[in-house]
Amino acid sequence: MTTAPNCSRPWGSKAISDIALPASRAIRTPLASWLTLAALFVAYICSFIDRMIVGLLVDQIKADLDITDTQVSLIQGLSFAIFFTLASIPIGRLIDRVHRTKAVAAGITAWSLATVACGQASSFIGLFIARMGVGVGEAVLSPAAYSIIADSFPRRRLGLAMGIFGLGSATGAGLAFMIGGAVVALVAQADTMVLPLFGEVRPWQFAFIIAGLPGLLIALAFLFIPDPRPLEQQHTGQPVPKAEALPWSAVRAELRSKSRFYWSVFGGVAAVNLSVLGTVNWLPAMYMRGFGTDLSTTGYIAGAMLIAGGLLGMVGGGAVMDRIGGGVPSARLRFCAMAVGLAAIPAMAFPLVPDIWLAGLLFVAFFTAAAAVVSAAPSVLQEIAPAGMRATIAAAYVFVINAVGIGLGPSVTAALADAFFAGGDGIRNAMAIVAPFGYAIGAALFFVAARHANPRSQ
Repeated sequence: MTTAPNCSRPWGSKAISDIALPASRAIRTPLASWLTLAALFVAYICSFIDRMIVGLLVDQIKADLDITDTQVSLIQGLSFAIFFTLASIPIGRLIDRVHRTKAVAAGITAWSLATVACGQASSFIGLFIARMGVGVGEAVLSPAAYSIIADSFPRRRLGLAMGIFGLGSATGAGLAFMIGGAVVALVAQADTMVLPLFGEVRPWQFAFIIAGLPGLLIALAFLFIPDPRPLEQQHTGQPVPKAEALPWSAVRAELRSKSRFYWSVFGGVAAVNLSVLGTVNWLPAMYMRGFGTDLSTTGYIAGAMLIAGGLLGMVGGGAVMDRIGGGVPSARLRFCAMAVGLAAIPAMAFPLVPDIWLAGLLFVAFFTAAAAVVSAAPSVLQEIAPAGMRATIAAAYVFVINAVGIGLGPSVTAALADAFFAGGDGIRNAMAIVAPFGYAIGAALFFVAARHANPRSQ
């Protein structure tokens, strides 16, 4: 992997040699980079609204479709994860070869239409299939975004940039609960309503339709955003072509040569994802069943907690990790290990405490640690992965963490609740087991990854 030669042209006060990762990355103005990041942030918010809104509608969907918590968990997790995970690696491979912002536009269009289709589902199978379509579309965004951001920002700002993008997940999940609660509360008095083009729908179906339509406008905007990798002038004044996608043999060799690093990062984030998604998907149900809050109030409480924890962990944690140890990969990973290790305590406590406000504060502490991990892991991977395979490595990462987190998290929690704590608010007991379990495993794996984070030591 080659690096750009030293030069005095600045980004702020830094020399190009302090900024560039590989020479194949195009130079961009700070304004263009931040505007692109802002667009990706909005897209990520949209994706998580479409992904997470089902968590607020659990009891309505159960009643209308006559299904169990375990079946709802399959709609939350497995249906989405099947194609989200299976499509992520070939899509990531494609993204290394095509115009990335146009690929993002196509992905947003696909998941938005699939979300609208969820609003037309009238059976468990129909909703399951529509959710599979949401997963296919969303498989595009993360690999493309990680690659675009890494080509747009200097190493010293990469943690903050990834944290801001990652904040879209917490903001989107929070807004999904807030918007969903407000929409359903608005139409709660009507058993059904008739919409132009869609016909007669139930309130929970209306919420899916409202959530899906704005994404089509966001997709249109991405058609006009340039990819940061076309031919641009480097500081030498010579045009530099974008990096060619490396062959599969090179990707396999990279994963084998740094296997302890890559698989410890993948496994650590997957374990954290298991805890978080096995908890967040059931958070509204826990509040409504355990504390007796109504749907609208629950949406605002859960949404505010997710946004607060995301802001603290992703932006605050990303900024801190850019400074600790010079922001090198090993320092970022040790920070992640300590954060989730300490957060295992509130992870166990928040579902069980009897006070609604104390539960909220403990949840924010629990979620802040996971949010810090989300900002750190992609930046570490993008720093170490060679040019020409960054989107492919990011896709492998997305595959592993979501196969475990999305595919298993909601269902493991629901299965524990149905098997051992059936009835009432037993879901909170299952959450108190799953949440700290994943954090403990994640902390151990991040310490292992930190030991092997120097790419020259593999």
